[in-house]
Amino acid sequence: MRRSVSPLRRLPLVLAVVAASAAALAPGGDAAAFLWPNVPEQIARALASGDVSERRLAATRVVELAPETALQLIQKGMSDPDVEVRLHLAAAAVRFRMPRAGDLVIEWLAEGDARLRLAACDVIRAAPTDRSVVALGRVLGDPDPHVRLAAAAAMGAAGLPEAVSPLLGHLDDTAPEVRAEVARALGRIGDARAVVPLIGKVQDSIPEVRRATARALGELGDARAVSALILALQDVSQDVRVEAVTALGRLRADDATSAIADLVAASPGALGAFPGSRPADSGTSSNDVREAALRALGRIGSEAAVRVLLAALAKDDPAAPRSAVRDALVSAGRLPAAPAGGAGASGGGAPQAGATGGGAPQAGATGGAAPRKNTAVPALIAALAAAPSASTAAGAALVLGELGATEGLAAIVRGMQRGVVPLRHGLRALGALGDPAALPSVLELLGDADPSVRREAIGAATDLLDPARPDGRAVDPARALLVDPATPPDEQVALVELLGRTGSPRAQAVLLPLAKARSAPLRLAVIEALGAARAAGKLGAAVDAALLEALDDESADVRLRAAVSLSRVAGPGSARALLQRLTVAAEQDRGALGIALSGALSRAGGRDAKGATDAGRAADGGDLAEDVAAAIASAPDIARDALIEGLGRMPGQAAGTALARMAAAAPIDDRRKIAEALAGHPEAGAALRKLAGDPDPGVRANAIWSLGAVGDRDALPLLAPLLEDPDAAVAGNAAGAVGRVAARAGQPARAAAALCGALSDARPYVRANALAGLTVARARCDGAAARDLLSRDPAEAARLAAADHLAQGGDDADRRALARCATEDRNASVASRCAQAAPRPAPPSGAEDVVVFVVPFDAGRDGSARDAPLPRAPFALVRADGLMRLGVADRRGEVFERGAPPGPIRLAVPAPLVK
Repeated sequence: MRRSVSPLRRLPLVLAVVAASAAALAPGGDAAAFLWPNVPEQIARALASGDVSERRLAATRVVELAPETALQLIQKGMSDPDVEVRLHLAAAAVRFRMPRAGDLVIEWLAEGDARLRLAACDVIRAAPTDRSVVALGRVLGDPDPHVRLAAAAAMGAAGLPEAVSPLLGHLDDTAPEVRAEVARALGRIGDARAVVPLIGKVQDSIPEVRRATARALGELGDARAVSALILALQDVSQDVRVEAVTALGRLRADDATSAIADLVAASPGALGAFPGSRPADSGTSSNDVREAALRALGRIGSEAAVRVLLAALAKDDPAAPRSAVRDALVSAGRLPAAPAGGAGASGGGAPQAGATGGGAPQAGATGGAAPRKNTAVPALIAALAAAPSASTAAGAALVLGELGATEGLAAIVRGMQRGVVPLRHGLRALGALGDPAALPSVLELLGDADPSVRREAIGAATDLLDPARPDGRAVDPARALLVDPATPPDEQVALVELLGRTGSPRAQAVLLPLAKARSAPLRLAVIEALGAARAAGKLGAAVDAALLEALDDESADVRLRAAVSLSRVAGPGSARALLQRLTVAAEQDRGALGIALSGALSRAGGRDAKGATDAGRAADGGDLAEDVAAAIASAPDIARDALIEGLGRMPGQAAGTALARMAAAAPIDDRRKIAEALAGHPEAGAALRKLAGDPDPGVRANAIWSLGAVGDRDALPLLAPLLEDPDAAVAGNAAGAVGRVAARAGQPARAAAALCGALSDARPYVRANALAGLTVARARCDGAAARDLLSRDPAEAARLAAADHLAQGGDDADRRALARCATEDRNASVASRCAQAAPRPAPPSGAEDVVVFVVPFDAGRDGSARDAPLPRAPFALVRADGLMRLGVADRRGEVFERGAPPGPIRLAVPAPLVK
């Protein structure tokens, strides 16, 4: 059966049980990070000691100190007469990303000890200044090749145009490693002066130099390199071929399409090589070269490139989950308009597609060029209208589906009717297309004789439906199959899910009699489907009754599934029944009941489903809020958090007033939960502001995050100083809150004023959330701060946030930085994010309330495996918009995120354990 639709796209409340490392969730923070108050003073005294061994030991301990203390000691100790002391302090300067540290080590570049010269290069690379980068030019002639290599790498990382001339003077260095690093540095800097000299190095005798040169030419984005790169496609080294063809793709060099097509068609071992060259030892295969060629054609996206890719579909396997050919056609189908005539026609740098991570266009490259329409989608439609092979037709349909090209709907359907497009693949394409107009064609095949076609039809219909937009067209055919004794059990379960996705009252009438089905999988599916959409009137009451009855089931799975469904659909009338059950239930059931009650309270009092206020319901809502507040006083811990959360989700001023009243004298755990719950009550802003100054950092972190959700522009003066809070969770949440508030207020300048300084914070998650906050607020900082973080920051979270931020800019330097990251970052997640970086669209509507339980997946400290949420666990919750919420889970191990943007959420390593 095909993959199911993500619940984050379809349900108002999501139970997301997320696994995380037990070590990362240990309460109380990182014990190894604790220092006695007198330790910094001891280290400072030891660094000033006349005993060199004492100074050396102290220098090794500087990294244990708080950043503000460590940076002062590093600056004082950089002139120590002992080499070992200076080396340790240099490493600490790199570790702390010490601002302007490059100026402190310029004199080291002339030291006789090569270790100091190497350390100076490393420091300048981590914290470059104009003076220190210029000083590196003379080190390119150092007698030690390791120093020359480090100097070239530092100059490239700095990206200053002043470094170009010294680097060009060492393209013929005697050491091949240095030549390769010089080429890489020139590519990173992106200055057009390097193009012609680099073209001459495409035929260097060393494969690694040729490889680095090809990559650099691709980064420079200049069409003058096309001919040399086409020649490099015949290189004996597979690595060089990959870099050359990738560079041609970045250049979108249509002139190279024919040569690249040869790589796609060639069999392993059939590719030519430079005369007289020797094979290189490489793990790269001919298939790697072919896949790189396909990616390059997808980036070029011209008519000729698309023809080559369509021809390659004939040998492709449409049943494979992923395909390099289909991926390339998708890439071509997503290209924006580009100049006509290819790279050679523009007379300058080749234009790049900002969404594909290619190199940046050169000035004047596109001036006056006529726009070229994207040709991939029309070509795919035309292929389906012809007489293609089954593989070609299936691949073309799947690509149209992945592109969401609704104009291809008729072509896919006609191809299926003609027998050109295999039904299984056509149905999969229609499901991916996402157009409800495809539903009738899919429903016709629900009863097909071929089981694989039936399963694909059920899955496609499920994908095309959304319970938020009720659609009863699928009810009758699905019901007919569901009651057919010949329908296999697995298909019955899938049909139940399909009926739930319709959001139709007629579907719920079909499902209700099955709520007590004997088959456990079927019963669980029915209970979940009943929670997919809220029914009105008697039918809604019947659904609530069936789900309430399921709460008494012997099976814990049934009880939990029923609780989750009730949380999504239970009417206001069920809230009192659930409140009564929660107060008398056994401890093991209170967690599930709390989930159900929290959701039911979100629909109790204040307004009806259409937003209209009813005086009677509002009054009842006030009474219910008081009843819930009264129950909290005597409830056990596991129930208290559920009740507080329910008040937070409950609309109306009465619930907010009750929460604010309790906050005044509540214990710490209650205050944490109240601060979280007040994200649903903007009218209780005064209580939130008070909680933002609470002595407990967990309370402050939740209150600040809630202020980000409901605060107006007047909250910014309160939030900005909290970026310097000593607790990383508080400061990180403040950064995210500033971005959210500034975005709602339409004040990007105020976001930049508050957050740009936080990009140099020593704490990784503060830097990451500052970048994410800038991205959300559509704000930018002066200079190259985000590019610097992308290339140098040691924290994965900060580099991921920098990639998202740079994708919003779209200027030449940003695109070059993303392209380098895509090929050079050693972290696969970061490299993938850089390769796929694209401007973040406007926030979609339909934010959802999300419940996350933090469940460790490894063994506990006593050796036993944990299978339950961890109370008061520190967490880092990454949302789909890139913002990261930090804090401590409640007494149930739960985190409640109000109004999360649609999309995936995940847990990262908690802030106290991130270095």
